[in-house]
Amino acid sequence: MFYRPEDGHGLPHNPFKAIVAPRPIGWISTRCATGDNLSPYSFFNAIADTPPQVMFAGGLKDSIRAIEETGVFAVNIVAAAALHAMNATSEGFARGIDELARAGVARADCTTIDCPRGRCAGHAGMPCKPGADPAGGG
Repeated sequence: MFYRPEDGHGLPHNPFKAIVAPRPIGWISTRCATGDNLSPYSFFNAIADTPPQVMFAGGLKDSIRAIEETGVFAVNIVAAAALHAMNATSEGFARGIDELARAGVARADCTTIDCPRGRCAGHAGMPCKPGADPAGGG
């Protein structure tokens, strides 16, 4: 199949999302003046190890606004045991709604930054600071 994204594809799901698979989910947690936030990003990956770097991309969600405000975020790697909770956080809650509480995710504070992280069985959390404009402006 050949398609140009701008021309559409006529399929029930976007084929671009299936071309590169599997994709890890970056469960991004933030804290800002309106509260704590936890959102899944399916366009996420580790891109370098020296220094350690991750990237994630998606729409202008509360996560991006909070990172612009505070300069920090945490990446939570989703374990199989947390899939239901991760899906619950993708609902698109209004700004200021605590997704960790809504999804029943236990929280802990990161040690090196002022940011929450999820405490789910079998997952890893990484405190982060953006190395470029989090909104993608350079």
